Amino acid sequence: MTTDPSSAPKIPAMETPPTPYGAGHVTSLSPAVPREAVHKRQINCNGFVRADGLYDIEAELTDHKTYDFPSDFRGTVTPDLAVHHMVLRITIDRDRVIQHAEAITITGPYAICPTANAVFDNLVGLQIGPGWRRKVQAAIGGRHGCTHITELLGPVATIAYQTLYGEEARQKRQSGTLSDQDKQASRSQLANSCVGYADDSSDS
Repeated sequence: MTTDPSSAPKIPAMETPPTPYGAGHVTSLSPAVPREAVHKRQINCNGFVRADGLYDIEAELTDHKTYDFPSDFRGTVTPDLAVHHMVLRITIDRDRVIQHAEAITITGPYAICPTANAVFDNLVGLQIGPGWRRKVQAAIGGRHGCTHITELLGPVATIAYQTLYGEEARQKRQSGTLSDQDKQASRSQLANSCVGYADDSSDS
């Protein structure tokens, strides 16, 4: 039996990722020289608005090698097994003060790794803001902490701001109370923090 080629399912062509900068905008890096992938890290962060008015920020980190390697603690670690796999959650109020903090080490390279989570609740009471990385290092870093969990608190802080300010703006838009003064105040808080908020930006 012959099959009509026109009736076969069509595989969509790969499309250029959408960009607000126009059709000619570059959306991929320059070609790489021949190379071999050896390490893959994934970080995923999410912000949540809770029913009680607080906010949860969750983060997950995984590391994988692309080859087998020996581990005294785990035996042979294959590419499908995470070298590191950590998840965490902080709960903050509208002032970005941490009300609750917990972390779990699902997979680590050493038997002692999960004990680092015992110090994670030292974050409770800290406020996300200026000096955040220094405060995190003092609270959960060093010889009793976990380097990877400590590193995760950097992007967590960014997601906290994105979640809080985005939700505040959304609520004001929905209620029709988002004023030009609100927009200007938000912009002034971010003044010169990046090219988009530079004093001399053409978008100002």
